[in-house]
Amino acid sequence: MTRTTVLVADDHPLMRDGITSLFAGTEFDVVAQVNDGDAALHAIKSLNPMVAVLDINMPGPSGVDILRQARTEGWDTLIVLLTAGVDPELLDEAFKLGADGLVLKDAAGDMLLRAVRDALSGEPWFDKSAMEQVIAHLGAALPAGPPLTARENDVARLVAIGRRNKEIAHELGVSEGTVKMHLHNLYQKLDIGSRTELAILARDRKFDRR
Repeated sequence: MTRTTVLVADDHPLMRDGITSLFAGTEFDVVAQVNDGDAALHAIKSLNPMVAVLDINMPGPSGVDILRQARTEGWDTLIVLLTAGVDPELLDEAFKLGADGLVLKDAAGDMLLRAVRDALSGEPWFDKSAMEQVIAHLGAALPAGPPLTARENDVARLVAIGRRNKEIAHELGVSEGTVKMHLHNLYQKLDIGSRTELAILARDRKFDRR
């Protein structure tokens, strides 16, 4: 069985150790622990871990700075961010850059494991309370967009309440491939770039329930 390699970056030693201990006895191997953004960048480039768990506000390049570089350069490493607080503008930037997950530091430990596992399955996981605050802060600025088909409306509504692709496919009686096609069409039609933006828009606009 292939092990999943993980890098942990946080400037607080107790937090680093605690995060690392969460992965013990699982399918994950922590290949490096670092305390700032510069060390994180070096470790990611030299070790190419499958997942990097990064403090969003660590010294040097922040987690968001590293995420931006990852997207610009097309890294294979998935980026899951950790945050101690909720800064709506900073979190909105993380969402728009396509973070693979975001977890509050005071969340239960199994939430981080869930976020990493979801990221590996191709479905980003975001803390719900953080997302709600971003919705409240930025929802009104999102465009209304053109009308949706009944099926696009269904998919958008289910994304907004946190359903994953597999769950949406089961509920609508379609394949996961069909769900992904509808998501692609929704992104194009609404001029958005991520599942999170779709959820924010869907909740703000209160897409019809069918």
